[in-house]
Amino acid sequence: MDLSEEQKFGALKLRYNDHVELLRSMTKLDVQIFIGYITLQLGLGAWLATNRPEDPFARFGILLIDIVLAVIASKLLYNDYLRRKEVVSIIKNINEALGYDKSGIYLDDKPINVPTVTRPWWKWFLYGIISGVVGIVMVLFGKV
Repeated sequence: MDLSEEQKFGALKLRYNDHVELLRSMTKLDVQIFIGYITLQLGLGAWLATNRPEDPFARFGILLIDIVLAVIASKLLYNDYLRRKEVVSIIKNINEALGYDKSGIYLDDKPINVPTVTRPWWKWFLYGIISGVVGIVMVLFGKV
């Protein structure tokens, strides 16, 4: 099936808009996962600070649940990070197909797009999650 130039442009535009919206929703989801996790950590930490169980098995049980939640949140955020890289690559390919990376197509002396650097924030989410677990360990097993 041969497409006209107008149809090709329309297809690229549709794909671009879909993937930009996907990036927006992924960013919102990442922030919601992280905020939900940190909120849970703060609530648990506050509760433990005033109601810490004396039984060591109960403490380890709470810690185990907390670690499982941390692993799940970390895995969700990491998978989103990997998918984000795919989506960004697709958007870059669309930009290249439209000539946004070449000088002289839209502007005489420079391309519309500038070279980009990946700035993943997954590791910063991970640092927050690890800090939350360390905080719970300190509250659970620290001296009263």
